[in-house]
Amino acid sequence: MKKVCTEHLQPGMKLAKDVAGADQSVFLTKGTELTPDDIEGLMDLGVSFINIASEGKEQDLADLARRCEEYVRPFFYYVDPGSSIFNDLYRETLESTMSRLVKEGVWNLPCEQELKAMSHQAKRDLFFHGEGGPEDIVSHEMELISFPDTYFKLQEILKAPDSTASHVADVVRLDLNLVAKLLRLVNSPAYGMPGKIESIERAVAIIGVEGVSNLALGITAMPMFKDIPPDLMDVTTFWRHSISCAIFAKDIASAAGLEAESFFTAGLLHDVGRLLLLKNLPDAYLQVLLYARGSFIPLMEAEQAILGYNHSELGKVLLNSWGCPGKLVNLVGTHHSPEYHNQGRDAAIIQLGDNLAHAFAISGGWKYVLPGMQEEAWESIDVKPSVVISSFKNHGQALEDISQTLM
Repeated sequence: MKKVCTEHLQPGMKLAKDVAGADQSVFLTKGTELTPDDIEGLMDLGVSFINIASEGKEQDLADLARRCEEYVRPFFYYVDPGSSIFNDLYRETLESTMSRLVKEGVWNLPCEQELKAMSHQAKRDLFFHGEGGPEDIVSHEMELISFPDTYFKLQEILKAPDSTASHVADVVRLDLNLVAKLLRLVNSPAYGMPGKIESIERAVAIIGVEGVSNLALGITAMPMFKDIPPDLMDVTTFWRHSISCAIFAKDIASAAGLEAESFFTAGLLHDVGRLLLLKNLPDAYLQVLLYARGSFIPLMEAEQAILGYNHSELGKVLLNSWGCPGKLVNLVGTHHSPEYHNQGRDAAIIQLGDNLAHAFAISGGWKYVLPGMQEEAWESIDVKPSVVISSFKNHGQALEDISQTLM
């Protein structure tokens, strides 16, 4: 027996259990071989799932593969269908989704209506529609955020050309929680260090002053956002997506021969503008979420349509107001439009990391489509597709390790 979403039913399938009608009478009996009219009747009744009799393991797997394809395909509506890397990614997402279902023994997938639905309570926006632009929201937020001293000292280090390993170590040591997280992070399998790093000085010696300072900056910024309405977006889910993007961006930057820690930090903070929207414009952002899910369009497109700007623009204003390094500000601000970055290849790496993070989460119930990217942006990165797909296949453990470290 298998549980199948009504919209994934096909004529010829047999019921494994009776289906009750509107008045609790039996609408269809166990053993009924479904016809198109039966399926239409089930949909009219508003039945979400029904139990279907097994047709043998081989046939059941073939049917599951069909349903997985119907489920995964809409998430890729906004990618270039002629892109080799996204075609590879699509196949890997299909495989990972099906593998998870088979492994867990749960062969049902969310239906379209479930993906679109959202329970919520009315929220009050802090700005009237049309009045809360990026500068207004950031200005309001800057009045509320209390920055730790460590943050400002790290900023000074990043701006000073003569900063040394001891300068970084002296600042980081002021925050024992930061020390612990940094050392766990650089000792995680994602960093693949040959031996255990037991001091901040050693970490700086291997990764560099800028690398460690960037990582510390990202870790310090994470706790600044706690008051997100949980019925809009679970903060844990948000940060897992951000960490996922950070890991992918680091892997791709390393493969491209670039200094990876700044890409990790940019990936970690790439959606920070979205946190401000969730916090300051909860009702307006609810409309964004519903529009994106109901129409199967990227969140960025829904933001632009409803708000007139998107989270990357807001993130750029925020990081600039924080005094972050220019490279980090620009990477966050142009990760959906690398063609507008004077180092388009760098921004394209964050954009690809974001797409990979979206794709990786699909098998676990992610509800938002991939934002996609232009083929020219992908080609500018100049890494082999096999490297990207290998990172995707090995991502699960790295995500768990670093999520436990940072969250």
